[in-house]
Amino acid sequence: MARDVPSAVSRGGHGPAYFALLFIFWLLTGVSIYPLMWLVISSFKTSAEMFGNAWAFPESWQWGNYLKAWNAGISRYIVSSVIVTVASVILVVVLSAAASFALVVLKFRGKAIIYTAIIGGLVLPPEVSLFPLFKTLNFLGIYNTYFALILPYVAFGIPFSTFLIRAYMVKIPGELAEAAVMDGAGPFWTFWHVYIPLCRPILASAALIQAMRSWNEFIFALTFVESESVKTITIGMMSFANALRSDWAVLMAGLVISVIPIMVTFLVLQRQFIGGLTQGAVK
Repeated sequence: MARDVPSAVSRGGHGPAYFALLFIFWLLTGVSIYPLMWLVISSFKTSAEMFGNAWAFPESWQWGNYLKAWNAGISRYIVSSVIVTVASVILVVVLSAAASFALVVLKFRGKAIIYTAIIGGLVLPPEVSLFPLFKTLNFLGIYNTYFALILPYVAFGIPFSTFLIRAYMVKIPGELAEAAVMDGAGPFWTFWHVYIPLCRPILASAALIQAMRSWNEFIFALTFVESESVKTITIGMMSFANALRSDWAVLMAGLVISVIPIMVTFLVLQRQFIGGLTQGAVK
């Protein structure tokens, strides 16, 4: 009997549940976009307009706010964040991909123990290791350098990236590696020329996740660096805000500048990011 009564969806119509989900979707979209839109609009106002009429568009668009913010010192924080983020992303993706290849393709004893040890890094919250890391970085003489941020970011980024990439590599037919070996290829050639091209979507996903984590990280950046020339954008914005206490519009422009690099990165890699996660789930 149920087969004779087509549902609203099968008839091409939409039931109440559809419109409820659609409403929730647009509501969440508005809630997510509104703070960013308010930030962008406020960055083009004067400070008086921000406090006088926070909800209105600016009477005159103050493009000079961005130049003032850039010249006020935010440029060096952006450069530091780019250096730390790019270095940590490259190291995490390369090391995680190599570890995943070894765990999936190579044959050796103790693979399960090694994989468990790597994944065990997900259990430890980064904040718990602040004091041991502080002592270690001081002992190594790299406190207050870029390495003081890059090394912890890499160490805490490898477990999840390895978990992600390994789950994708497991779905790749093993016959490809066997064929490469029969053609005389070694492990490195097989890894670089066979598995890396096939894993580009998940590598892009891992890179984007690590980039967002490194760019937005706060606790390590606050603890392990103190020089203005090394501070990343999350910590540098504190100094930037203190220097511009009376010019809130310029501060808003600085915040917009700090968001642009990671947003552009996400927009460029979003298709690979979604593709890598979905293909890894259904392959």
